[in-house]
Amino acid sequence: MARRQSIGLRDRLTTFLPGALVRDVARETGFVKRARKIDPVAFVWTLVLGFSCGTERTIAGLRRAFELASGCAVVPSTFYDRFNEALVRCLRALVGIAIERLAVSSRDLGGALAGFKDLVVTDSTVIRLSELLAKRFPGCRTNHTKAALKLHVVMGAGHRSVKITSERENDGKTFQVGKWVKGCLLLFDLGYFRYQLFDCIRRNLGWFVSRLKKNANPKIVAVHRKWRGRSVPVVGERLQDVIARLQREVLDVEIEVDFRRRLYGGKRSGATTTFRLVGIKDDATGEYHLYVTNLPVADFPAETVARIYRARWSVELLFKSLKSDFALEDMPSANPAVVEALVYASVLTWLVSQELLRAVRRKLALGARRVTERRWTRLLGGLALLILRIVIGAPRAVADSVRLVESALLHEARDPHVNRPSLIEIVENGGLQRHAAALAG
Repeated sequence: MARRQSIGLRDRLTTFLPGALVRDVARETGFVKRARKIDPVAFVWTLVLGFSCGTERTIAGLRRAFELASGCAVVPSTFYDRFNEALVRCLRALVGIAIERLAVSSRDLGGALAGFKDLVVTDSTVIRLSELLAKRFPGCRTNHTKAALKLHVVMGAGHRSVKITSERENDGKTFQVGKWVKGCLLLFDLGYFRYQLFDCIRRNLGWFVSRLKKNANPKIVAVHRKWRGRSVPVVGERLQDVIARLQREVLDVEIEVDFRRRLYGGKRSGATTTFRLVGIKDDATGEYHLYVTNLPVADFPAETVARIYRARWSVELLFKSLKSDFALEDMPSANPAVVEALVYASVLTWLVSQELLRAVRRKLALGARRVTERRWTRLLGGLALLILRIVIGAPRAVADSVRLVESALLHEARDPHVNRPSLIEIVENGGLQRHAAALAG
């Protein structure tokens, strides 16, 4: 029975980040120059898994986790001294490697998303820091948060990246598109809103959906969905001049916008182009949720465009998991190397969690649909210290722990609400409506 239920937890993780690889990266980045008491493999895994659910990643807590899992006592100052710029380079490199190893999608897109090569979502989150780091990471709200960093994340099956900047860094400047967007669907929040970016995606044969800025006032040049009766004429009008008078539940029009292209040969030229604008009226507020896109009208009705945009919340769930389950919130340290190391360690935790999630979903087969991201990260956060002991402990000494942890992962990972659709199912097939109908029936 135990053999059939095994997911090969230890082998899975040590294959994902092999000890030899970690040692090589540690030497190449200067983190390890000679053999010392602290093994770099055990140290890295401690940063990834050595935290308790709901607590901060403090140096003291990580040191205690290292000692308990490895059986090696360490002087506090010796452990603290390992948090330096070389460690940051090492962890940054390991994050890049882990991202590449997760590049192959564990789930094909279906339903409304079936025609795309990849679904790419990008966003950023702010992490507050000690005021002593204001010069290194200046914050935007200096009246109460003088220092803060931004963690920029790009999520996709084949396109993932992580970058740390100060809070003042504009989101749009950190995201670059090119030929890689061909056939991909990209979802943006307002921090990335630029007509020049959208035009670049289209010229590279990609697709996008973004919220429209509140102060945007494009000219309406065509209507994709007509309404009977005495509907307000909109063609030739500016959006802000007519939107308050509209009563239609759905707005689906073509808009004309002006923007300036990127600098080429020392010159920046102006340009005019058209995009599709979709608006869905909120019954509660009476206001429109407006989206700009280049998705074709024939294949993607306005309601489908709005539903697709919900998939952007997958990256919001990532940030929620990092902060709530993987102890990435306020950083009390005033040492920039400590801060950056702990941020990259948290991202590595999430990447490792995704590798284990794929193994669990594969083992559960038909029950894999019930393993949601949020439930999974909470579960993993609670078992992180046990998993750390399994990874860096002697195989015979942790055999019993392996069986208990794997059994808990397989049993507790499944959502007990059998008929509740996942976020991606709602986006692909309108699962929310089907779910509501099933409950009503």
